[in-house]
Amino acid sequence: MYNNQFGFNNPYFQPVNGGIQPPLQNTQNSINNVPPVTNNKTTLLGKSVDSIDVVKAMDIPLDGSISYFPLTNGSAIVTKQLLNDGTSKTTIYKPVEEKDVPKVQYATIEDVQKSIKEIDFTDTIDDLKDEIKDLKNKIKKMKKGD
Repeated sequence: MYNNQFGFNNPYFQPVNGGIQPPLQNTQNSINNVPPVTNNKTTLLGKSVDSIDVVKAMDIPLDGSISYFPLTNGSAIVTKQLLNDGTSKTTIYKPVEEKDVPKVQYATIEDVQKSIKEIDFTDTIDDLKDEIKDLKNKIKKMKKGD
């Protein structure tokens, strides 16, 4: 307390209570019972705006974090971020509506059985019969050749 009263330090001065000072109390927080503000990384910076022109005029943090500005009509979300060269980058995200999404059609067992009955296997079966006859004839010729 008396050591630095006139702007210089006295190296021979010995504090009476061993240099221990009672901690200073933060009277602002104790009076209002308000917890100190912490920097929470999970909060999103920004606010709802009416148009993209409003976003262009908005101030953003200088630390490079992204600020989010959803348009009040729900047509887009605009982000704004300060870049390393001192310029700001504005990105607009608009929802995409899918056009003509084909519906999935499911077949029942009856549909499958009906389709199988409608298949004409006669040509395929006739071709297989002809191939079997040809193979039998070739085998007979090979046996006669021995």
